[in-house]
Amino acid sequence: MAQRKSSNCGLHLVNTDRDCNTCDLPKKCIGDGLDKTQSESISSLIKSRGPFQAGEPIFRMEEPFRSIFAIQSGSVKVASSLDDGTPLIHGFYFAGELVGIEAIGDTHYQNDAVALETTWICELPFDKIESLCIEIPKLQHEILELLGKRIRYTNSTIVRGRYLSADKRFLLFLNDLYQRKGTINANGDRVVTLPMTKGDIAIHLGLRPESLSRALSKLQEEGIIQNRSREIQILDENQEVFSCLWV
Repeated sequence: MAQRKSSNCGLHLVNTDRDCNTCDLPKKCIGDGLDKTQSESISSLIKSRGPFQAGEPIFRMEEPFRSIFAIQSGSVKVASSLDDGTPLIHGFYFAGELVGIEAIGDTHYQNDAVALETTWICELPFDKIESLCIEIPKLQHEILELLGKRIRYTNSTIVRGRYLSADKRFLLFLNDLYQRKGTINANGDRVVTLPMTKGDIAIHLGLRPESLSRALSKLQEEGIIQNRSREIQILDENQEVFSCLWV
């Protein structure tokens, strides 16, 4: 398949048609439940881009905001830094989710979006999506719901989480991660594969790496998780552990 480097944000552009009706994602990233004509309207706007390898940017902070991006496969972290260079990681996003929506209402992206692994995306030019929202109110409602969900996650995991111990903070994060991309193995255990490093998780949760390491050891000793290098197993006998997070 022919591939060229696009001048826009350093993106890789693949000349291929993309039909939302035939997308293999279990739930469409945007416009799920629209009729065929409405889905085709969205499909006609999409540019499929990739592959991005681990560490490659989808967009950079301060680049002009033009598009939102749906992750077709792979994963992305959204990051920035403080004035003194301290790194911040605002979130991790996976197949079927959108990045760039936090720039809606601004003229530039406020963060970097970087691939965590081999990743393919669909680019949706926002000016055209905005016009479609006028024609399709359900689409506008869905985008507002996504923004609300992003705010709720920030409030629960980051804002409220800062008052929790390191182990509870991690469990809150792990529960959210499982809801979004977890699987169940042959033994009935809940498993989350981590495309990000433990160091990235620590930064995201506002913890020192050694604090996260101690929290993981504590949770494993208590039989709540099985900690592996790139996988966390939530042990079967602790299925209800997350309900006690705010006690």
